[in-house]
This record gives sequence, structure tokens and C-alpha cells, in this order.
Amino acid sequence: METRANYIVVGAFTLLIMIGSVVAIIWMAGVNIDEEFAYYDIYFEGSVTGLKPGNPVRYRGIPVGVISEIRIDSKNVERVRVTIEIPETTPIKSDTFASMEFQGITGVGYVQISGGTNSAPRLKKRPDEPRPEIPAKASQLQELFESAPELITRVTALVDRFNLLFNTRNRENFGSTLENIEKVTRTIANRSDEIDKVLTSASGTMSELRAAAADARETMAELKRGVDAIMPQTSTLITNVNELTVEAKDLSGRIGNEIDGVGAEAKIALAEVRGVLKDFGQAARTLSELVEANREPVDAFASSGLYELTQMLTEARVLMGALTRIAAQIERDPARFLFGQTKPGVEVK
Repeated sequence: METRANYIVVGAFTLLIMIGSVVAIIWMAGVNIDEEFAYYDIYFEGSVTGLKPGNPVRYRGIPVGVISEIRIDSKNVERVRVTIEIPETTPIKSDTFASMEFQGITGVGYVQISGGTNSAPRLKKRPDEPRPEIPAKASQLQELFESAPELITRVTALVDRFNLLFNTRNRENFGSTLENIEKVTRTIANRSDEIDKVLTSASGTMSELRAAAADARETMAELKRGVDAIMPQTSTLITNVNELTVEAKDLSGRIGNEIDGVGAEAKIALAEVRGVLKDFGQAARTLSELVEANREPVDAFASSGLYELTQMLTEARVLMGALTRIAAQIERDPARFLFGQTKPGVEVK
């Protein structure tokens, strides 16, 4: 009876130790027995090499679950169905997507869940699906692997073009070009002093050209100012010539009126005066038309002809004064003007 009691105590103690060990392991592992899990399907197109059940599932880089199953899609053999197990409280939204990633280039594969906005509703399963489906998106590494064949083809074509570019003939031409460049460089180096002189001379020439341009601009400015100053004088001169012509015509008419009935010599003299005045008037009109038609070369006229024209006008005014005096004398005593002063005579009986 005593022996049987010892066996019961030992068995009970052993059982308690086993139960305590399991509880301790569960507690240390942080496993929540009451936690509920949700299952989602992800359909990947192509190979899923590196994924296997038990591999981690991460949501924005945080471990949230594991891969529970990997199968070929029964409806489409070109797709692989990956079922994941994550806590039901994980916020999987309708705009969430999943991708296959790797820890390093050759590391363990895992499922990365990304996206999802706070305002989007939670992802729900459709009536024809056993579980909610998270859309799959190719990762950057997958895109790189998928584009690798095309990239290799382009690299191969580039290498072929490179080989075609650097064939034997082109290499010889390239070598000749390098030799010519070397010769030109050597020639330039040997004539560096001459080049310096040429550059110095060119610099001096440019300085002279700039100075000449500045002088030309200054000369043009002075010429413009001179023309602007002469134009009013020219207009005044033309006005004076016109007035002088009018006065000459008026004087001619007055002289003609005064000497009516005078002798033949007076008429001849007056005719000559009229001819002179007519010629002078015609010359004045010609000068006026010439000045009006040649305003552009007025600078040349102002430099030399203006002084002579002024002198001529002065002489013309003197002539007009003399003619005016002659007309006055004729008006006072025409006979005395024509025959001179006579001596007093005696009466003949």
C-alpha cells in the first residue's frame, strides 16, 4: 500500500512538471492561445522560388504572420496561390497589395504587405472566393529579374556595335587621327612664342578697333549735332533768298514805272538791270530748290559754301541798296540821271 502511494506521488509530480514546462514555454514564446487569425490568398504570376510554408509575412516591414500554404491555382495554372495567416486585427485595407521580397539577393523569401490608406475600407472576400484576395504586385527585384533577358539582349547588341565600331580599319583611322593630333600639338608647342605674339597683336588690334569705333561714334554724334544746328540756319537762308527775290522784283517794277517816257539809253539800262535781276531771281530759286533737294549733303555745303553764300548775300544787299538809290535819283530827276548835270544856259534872243 505504501509502494503504490509513492508511484502516484511521483507520477503526479512528473505531470505537474510537464504541464508547467509547457505553460512556461508558451509564456516565454508570447503565444496568445485565444488570438484569432485571418487567412488571405495572394496570387503570384510566374515563379515563387524562395517561398515556402512557414516563411514570414511582414506588414510595412513588421512581422505579422506566416505563409500557411502554397499551391498552384486550380483555375489558372499560370498563377501560384499563396495563403497567409495573420492576426485578425491586422488592418488589411482594400487598397493594400502584396509582393514577394527577399532578405538580401539570395536570402530567405517572404511576403511583404504594403499600401493601405486610413480612409479605405477593410478588405472583404467576394462571394465566389473562399478567402479575401490581396492583389499581388511585382517587387523591384522581380522586375529586375524579368527584364534581365531583355537587358542582356541590349547589352549583347551594344557589344556587337562596339566591336563593329572598333574594327581593324577604324582602329587604324583612330590611330592616324591620334598621330595627327599629336603633330598639331607638337607644332603648337614649338610655335608657342609666335602664337603669343599673334595673340598680343590681335589684342592690340582689337583695342585699336574699339578706339576707332568709339571715335566713329563720337564723330557721328558731332556730325548730327552740326546738322541739327545748321538746319535752322539753312531754312533762314532760304527765307532770306526768297525775300530778296521778291524785293528785286518789286524794285524792278518800280524802276520800270519811274522811267516811262525816258530816253532810249535809260530803257536799255533798265532792261539790263531787269535781266540781271531776273537772272539773280532765277539763281535764287535754283539755289532754293537745290538746298531743298539736297538736305543730306548739307554738312558739306555748310563747311564751305555757307560762307560764300553769306558773302554773296551781303554783296547782293549792297547791290540792292545801290539800285534803290538809283531808282530814287531817277524818280527825283530822270534827265539829270541820264544826261548828267548841265551848265546854266543863256537866253538867245
